[in-house]
Amino acid sequence: MSEADPTPPSAPSASLRAAVAVLEVPKNMSQKTALHARLGQLPPRQRGLLRVASVLLCAACMVLGSPDYNLWWLGFVGWVFWLAAIEGLAPKKAFWLGWLCGVATVFFGFFWLTELLIRFADFPTWGTLLVHFIFAAFQGLQWAVPAAALNWLRRRTGRDVLLLAPLVWVAGEALLPHIFPSYLALMWCWQPLWLQVAEIGGVTTVGLVQLLINAGLYAALRDWLLARTVNRRALVVAGATLVGTPLYGAVRMAQIDAMIAESPKLKVGVVQGNFGITEWGNPRMKFQILRKEQQESARLEAEGAEVLLWGETAYPFSYALPRGDGFDLPQQNPRRVRRDFTIPLVFGVVTADRKVSEFAWNTARVLEADGRLGDNYDKVYPLWFGEYTPLVDPHWFKEMVPSASHINPGPGPKALRVHTGPEGQHEWRLGPLICYEDILPRFARGIAAEGIHAFVNLTNDSWFGKSKEQDQHMGLAVLRTIENRRALLRSVNAGISVYVDPAGRVLQRIDSTNPDEDGPLPAAGFVAEVPMIDPDYRTLYTRTGELFNALVLLGLCGIGLRGRRRG
Repeated sequence: MSEADPTPPSAPSASLRAAVAVLEVPKNMSQKTALHARLGQLPPRQRGLLRVASVLLCAACMVLGSPDYNLWWLGFVGWVFWLAAIEGLAPKKAFWLGWLCGVATVFFGFFWLTELLIRFADFPTWGTLLVHFIFAAFQGLQWAVPAAALNWLRRRTGRDVLLLAPLVWVAGEALLPHIFPSYLALMWCWQPLWLQVAEIGGVTTVGLVQLLINAGLYAALRDWLLARTVNRRALVVAGATLVGTPLYGAVRMAQIDAMIAESPKLKVGVVQGNFGITEWGNPRMKFQILRKEQQESARLEAEGAEVLLWGETAYPFSYALPRGDGFDLPQQNPRRVRRDFTIPLVFGVVTADRKVSEFAWNTARVLEADGRLGDNYDKVYPLWFGEYTPLVDPHWFKEMVPSASHINPGPGPKALRVHTGPEGQHEWRLGPLICYEDILPRFARGIAAEGIHAFVNLTNDSWFGKSKEQDQHMGLAVLRTIENRRALLRSVNAGISVYVDPAGRVLQRIDSTNPDEDGPLPAAGFVAEVPMIDPDYRTLYTRTGELFNALVLLGLCGIGLRGRRRG
């Protein structure tokens, strides 16, 4: 059975072997294997159980393929089970099976959410699991809606999964809302050779590649097992994608390496303060936090760093510095930012201006070499219900959840100018991303469009303890370097701090720590020689943005409106 010979909606085909899914025997198949006949005779209940087992196998592949387990090769086969489970079903039934797959994937893949709720909101265990399930149920729509759309389009158009499955998945990733993005590309975050296509249409382009491979393998296996027919089109699609994607990656990485070699370099010292939430919240510990960061900064300057980067709210004295023009605190002030080092610094701090708002801002600030406070950037996307309270009165919510805060969103993307060299004659434009802004492709693209040399990310992941969240957060951030061909420097208060080059390779890394449980730890850091890419350089994705996703959606609409194929 090939794309030119689709399964009629009234006679769904069987799926793969018992480990996959079980369906009724198609009437238009003349060659029936013993397996085919045997599976078609199973009672509906057993067929349903095997479908459920199939989507759970898909969920297991998704979880085990995430960055912390790193069984990345499961991205080549995991969706075979999803396709097999929903084969031949009505759209409504496909929706619920897809939703089960998504709920299982998110519930077990994002189990670090329980750590956040316990530490942040002091939820009881039952409350934590309930909120976690609600989160998984919502995120699970990313698996459910494409499943229903796929089967609806198959019934309407008579086309096979080979074309439709990749398109509906990309449409789902592009349109469905995310609380925490769960793009398929996360499975390959440590495999830059397979990620280079992200410069074409963004992170969803990687999902297209993965579904092309999976849909091709599924269609070829299905037709061989059930009819002993060779689906040449499916084999060609899967094979061409398997060969073409890494080949494209190898060529582009070589070209990017040449661009890196020709670009001016800036030595950036990344400081990981290694302090936790409890430590930061203790007034007596704040001076120790600042001192550790200053000492590590001095060490990195001695190693050749020209600019330093501290994490989100790494300067622990909120409101101590002005939001506008000004200077560092006097030398005798114990809260002075710069001590024992002389080079420029980009750092995170909470700022306020009571004349403008009763609420504060989460700010990235530049401290120039001469002690002047330069550019600042305010976080545009504060975390809902953690830093920002939508829909309800923030005063009431802060009373209900004392650990919560409410900060003002910033006005939009902005470059931070940093000056180095004698009299600051060299100006570098750094693209700031605070916390999870580095996993928002469209927002990061907006930052890149400001004309930057490199990305800097200031993050505080200490709320999650030492969990899977740190790997998943960092893994998703890697894609920003390829989409826009800018290096990424991440300073995370308790890790993971990294340097990722414009080809998506993680070249330097400091693992996560848990000072709240392990006790105070010394700060750590590294010096990275970072290519300052021409600010005018634009990738196809930086130039066109969501055009790729729009073309996919238009293609799906055209296929759906055209209806059933003729001939």
